[in-house]
Amino acid sequence: MIWLILYDADKDLELIIVNCDCGCDEAIHIKKYVYDDIQPDYYISICGGKFYLEQTGIFKRLWRRIKNSWKALIGKDYVLCEINIKPENIDELIEKLKEIRK
Repeated sequence: MIWLILYDADKDLELIIVNCDCGCDEAIHIKKYVYDDIQPDYYISICGGKFYLEQTGIFKRLWRRIKNSWKALIGKDYVLCEINIKPENIDELIEKLKEIRK
């Protein structure tokens, strides 16, 4: 698991990047934006990699996109991507989230 904690010069933005343990390109980005005299905003982004897309053919990719688009149109839940976090890294993730909360 690769942890990156990035800060900008003014401390307006803090970013934690959690990459998948299996080696694909998928990751979670947790961002904290701090504005002047306003409570900070937190954003969680799930970034899907292209590793699994490159493992399948064009028709399989096209079918998956059509299927996910249809589910979105009719209001059903669907999984865009997921990441694998090993149990020993969960405590470290919790500590990093507590750090960004400060």
